[in-house]
Amino acid sequence: MDRYLCDVLVTMDGPAGGVPAPVTGGAVDVDDDGRITWCGPAADAPRLEPGTNVHRAGILMPSLINAHCHTPMVLLRGAGEGLPVDRWLHEVMWPRESKLTDDDVRAGMLLGAAEMLSNGITTSVEMYFAGQAMAEAVDQAGMRCLVTPGVIEDADFTLTGPWPEQLDEMVALRDRWSASDRIRAGIAAHAAYSVSKECLSAIAARAADTGMAVHIHLAEQQWEDAAVRERSGGLAAPEYLESLGLLEGDVIAAHGVWLTADDIEVLARNDTAVVHCPCSNAKHASGVAPVTQMRAAGLRVAIGTDGPASHHRLDLFEEMRTAIRTARIRSGDAQTLPPAEALRMTTAGAAEVLGWGDELGRLAPGCWADMMELSGSEPALNPVIDGEDDPLSRIVWSGSPGAVSGVWVAGRKVVDGDRVLTVDVAAAVADAQARARRLAR
Repeated sequence: MDRYLCDVLVTMDGPAGGVPAPVTGGAVDVDDDGRITWCGPAADAPRLEPGTNVHRAGILMPSLINAHCHTPMVLLRGAGEGLPVDRWLHEVMWPRESKLTDDDVRAGMLLGAAEMLSNGITTSVEMYFAGQAMAEAVDQAGMRCLVTPGVIEDADFTLTGPWPEQLDEMVALRDRWSASDRIRAGIAAHAAYSVSKECLSAIAARAADTGMAVHIHLAEQQWEDAAVRERSGGLAAPEYLESLGLLEGDVIAAHGVWLTADDIEVLARNDTAVVHCPCSNAKHASGVAPVTQMRAAGLRVAIGTDGPASHHRLDLFEEMRTAIRTARIRSGDAQTLPPAEALRMTTAGAAEVLGWGDELGRLAPGCWADMMELSGSEPALNPVIDGEDDPLSRIVWSGSPGAVSGVWVAGRKVVDGDRVLTVDVAAAVADAQARARRLAR
């Protein structure tokens, strides 16, 4: 048994859409299986059991969840700078990705996992190829992941085999990792414009048969609408996917930049979750997603970094701030998307999007002890004025990877200070460097 005593406890354990107030002088008890058994004010904590290890922390809170990423693309970080998404994919990304081996994907995922852990991210949703290699790297790093290998049908992309074989492998991947508490597998399609109707229908059927989550890019670029309507006989992407039955199960749709009010209504009636990637969308001039309208319609909305090739950093602190700023620019209202709501979109709300809401994203009895500590001495988090301080706003506006002083997954410490304990980072950097140079040739 371990007890964590902290100056400020942020549980995020409120009702759906709600964020409870932080606790000054908190305590969290974690059992030997890595689950939380008690959480609340230290003054109310149960009597310590003999042999309990006591730890002290500054700000203790749930670790972060990256709800949409292509982490192995760290091997392509910085490539194709300044290109819009369509040219970036066809001229730079897909030609290089066609050279990828499973070992490349494993190496990229391992380095990216180390980066995420050091940034307080312990769970990610990955859309990439070589799902087994990704899962192995995640397992080695001690992270959690929803692994969703993606189908692309494009003449310029030659890495993967026929999509029926890919779907079979996705189901096999789920079965292979079924005993894991940290790794789950889903099904991914690149987008409605880049995957055939036959394949999308098969994905819908396979998801219905297996209960696996579906992950897809949706309405990221303005030009996508015309491409989908031409392919679908005039339907917008959400209505097209609905007509194929693809929205009937657990669906995670990334981006949602160019959704209309009608599109949002389609997603809402299907309870489709959307992941907002504000930094990537800004970098590529894709636009600003209608986050306020999606949330008002009752959609579950989380935040993701997107891949480190389309947006260089795997940093959800930056994403939260960018989400708030762009939402306020869009609305003209300085009260749009309060910091506490943005924080929920990377913790409890993100866990709900992943279907992991009963176990992750909150510090509460029964949840996994996936936690991070922010140092109370971090300059950017100070000064603190009694009676004026809002810890949640302070975390969002002033928090950064530099403030992260400890990270745990299921009670196991994976980051201590500036050291990732589960990955030889220097070796991972050197390996990734050599592989990135080969891909660039």
